[in-house]
Amino acid sequence: MNETYRLQKIRNLGVRLQELELVSLTPGKSYTSVALNFLFADHELERPAGVPLEHTLKTLGNAIVSKRKVRFTNLDADAVIDFFCRLYRVH
Repeated sequence: MNETYRLQKIRNLGVRLQELELVSLTPGKSYTSVALNFLFADHELERPAGVPLEHTLKTLGNAIVSKRKVRFTNLDADAVIDFFCRLYRVH
């Protein structure tokens, strides 16, 4: 999946999180940013700044593996997006 498609999926996730009233969009913030902030806060991690999106998602993947006890030892960026889209039922 290319970066544009990843960003679109994360944006859709942000919209869904707002529908579920888990986040609220503040002026000057994007759905993508709000979604990433929520996911990092939910996993009690500090969101890395100034790193590529793939690195940011792999950081979340490591948290998923360690905290949720999934069967995988490593999740790539696309698998992380798919995991959260399934979890929050984003199409």
